Amino acid sequence: MRLLFLLSLALVLIGSGCATTREHQKETAALHLQIATAHIKSQNYPMALKELLQAEENDPTNPVVQANLGLVYFMRERYELSEKHYKNAIQLQPNFTEAKNNLARSYIELGKLNLAEPILKDVLSDLTFVNYLSAHANYGLLEFKRQNYQQAIFHFRKVLEKDRENCFSQVYLGRSYLEQKNISLAVTQLERSIPFCSQAESDEAHYYSAIALYRDGQKDKARYRFEELIKLFPNGANYEKAQKMLTIVKKETL
Repeated sequence: MRLLFLLSLALVLIGSGCATTREHQKETAALHLQIATAHIKSQNYPMALKELLQAEENDPTNPVVQANLGLVYFMRERYELSEKHYKNAIQLQPNFTEAKNNLARSYIELGKLNLAEPILKDVLSDLTFVNYLSAHANYGLLEFKRQNYQQAIFHFRKVLEKDRENCFSQVYLGRSYLEQKNISLAVTQLERSIPFCSQAESDEAHYYSAIALYRDGQKDKARYRFEELIKLFPNGANYEKAQKMLTIVKKETL
């Protein structure tokens, strides 16, 4: 009987030890997650990833860790890995609307447009989702890529009704007008978007405004916008394209 009692006691102690270890691992994961979040806010994605991988190692079933891994991989343009981790987050927490919204965006970048749409409908049906404007922005991008420009305009306008300084929606609204060949509206909209995108350190508004001005026959103004982009955004995503367009415009305005 005494031997049996000692064995039972040992099992209890072992179980308690495991519980303590698990709690310690969760606390360690939470600390790494907190550090990772700070790195994400400062756009230091390599360090954020390092911290998140350590968090995942300590707490592999934490949906927030998985969602943040999805975010970091998305920002590094590793969309397949982003998709994987957002799916993990949703599997662990089926009502994780933020992860669903971001998964839809990953699908859009991967060209899986038909998979993105039902998720975005689900996201917008969640009236408790605080960040619903980003879902409208994602839906607008989805419709833009489908060439459903009027539907895209609807969603981008929804964003701008509440957040007029949103560079992404400002530019894509203008680009939607441009694709509809409504050049006058495109010029007005894209010119309007420039201060918001400059504040966000994005060259998108300058580039597409210059394109709209060029198509509208306002080549001197287009030249000015291309030159301004090259001066202000030497590391911008559209820098090289702006240089090529500037060469074309200069030849045509000699």
